[in-house]
Amino acid sequence: MADPIIAILGRPNVGKSTLFNRLVGKRHAIVSDVEGVTRDRIYGKYDWAGRSFNVIDTGGYLPESEDVIEMAVRFQADKASREADFIILMVDGRDEITSSDRYLADMLIKQETPYLLVMNKIDDQKYENNIFQFFELGVGEPFSVSAISGRNIGDLLDFINEKIPERQSTDIGPDDQTHMAIVGMPNVGKSSLMNALLQEEKSIVTKVPGTTRDSVDSYINYFGKTYRLIDTAGLRKMNKMEDSIEYYSTVRTFRVIDEANLAIVMIDAKKGFCSHDRNVARYIVDQGRAMILVVNKWDLIEKDHSTMQDFKKAIHHFYKAMEHYPILFVSVHHNRRIRQILEQAKIVSEEYSKKIATAELNEFFKYITIQNPPPAVKGKNLKIKYATQVHSSPPIIAIFTNHPELFPINYKRYIENQLREAFGFQGVPIKISFRKK
Repeated sequence: MADPIIAILGRPNVGKSTLFNRLVGKRHAIVSDVEGVTRDRIYGKYDWAGRSFNVIDTGGYLPESEDVIEMAVRFQADKASREADFIILMVDGRDEITSSDRYLADMLIKQETPYLLVMNKIDDQKYENNIFQFFELGVGEPFSVSAISGRNIGDLLDFINEKIPERQSTDIGPDDQTHMAIVGMPNVGKSSLMNALLQEEKSIVTKVPGTTRDSVDSYINYFGKTYRLIDTAGLRKMNKMEDSIEYYSTVRTFRVIDEANLAIVMIDAKKGFCSHDRNVARYIVDQGRAMILVVNKWDLIEKDHSTMQDFKKAIHHFYKAMEHYPILFVSVHHNRRIRQILEQAKIVSEEYSKKIATAELNEFFKYITIQNPPPAVKGKNLKIKYATQVHSSPPIIAIFTNHPELFPINYKRYIENQLREAFGFQGVPIKISFRKK
């Protein structure tokens, strides 16, 4: 990315996510009084003084912990600091210096990346004298702010803007990207899939279910097409959520689906396609997003010549709409058929943006209504007079008729099935809008 990258580092509960949310202008990162909520690197963007900046929120840094997740958080913080053009080291301005603060300060001194020590939670002038103890860290004069109230945030952004030289932006516009969300139940292999596609450790992967709590963004180029990959928190049923943090993670995952073009729904081959998977798939379809089903851990299944087809039939029986969406069988652990996902994503993203010429569409409707005319409903003969595609991504077909409110559901399904047979739209929801003519 051409825009400068700013990483926010610090020990747990100093206000990193609060600052991140204030900069990006929305509640992107989860904020809680519980220590250690942010685990992965969370990416966002903000504009200041006519420039765009990328900002990374990192997990709370605990340098001496042997906990598997805290060790992974340290790895992510280290990587974020190496990616960044500028680092904010955040400390709690109302607390004493800790060993974690000293460790991070020493780490910054050894690096060449520009940095700034930011003393947070200074909501009032009376706390300004706390600044003197932090000179002991040896990383320069602290900059006092209050992330929660916004005190001195504008001055902080001015300082960062002056310290980072401008460079020409080469960002690819949103119309040139496919925003691809990876969603599914906890521990189904979402983060492992993302790392396999990227061939790097971008997401934290452990054997602990529910490791990813926020969404994580990365970019990959495949045959000249840029894909934004978003790894999301595992989705559980609401009555199985263990804390409020997990609830907000789920809310954020659904927001990610809303912002995506394409959703990769991962299914555990051992557990099968369950009611929760169906609910997630239905939400994606209802939101008008393209979708691919990826059955992971296929290596753990005993197979014969019909196992794959039987699995597909079971999914189609459970949720008939899935007949129109690709189903891939992979083993992320053994790196089997992983590239098929990108190949299919390329096909589906092209289907998602497909535009049918109006003349061709009306010829199609003339043909299918001759083959199967609309029925008479309540003594009224239904007639399709004109049709046109009014939107793509997702495709919306407007059908102008004499009685739009009377078309029965079975005839609407007939139209959709005929549209798919004639024009494809594999992996894409088709929206049909009946309008008065």
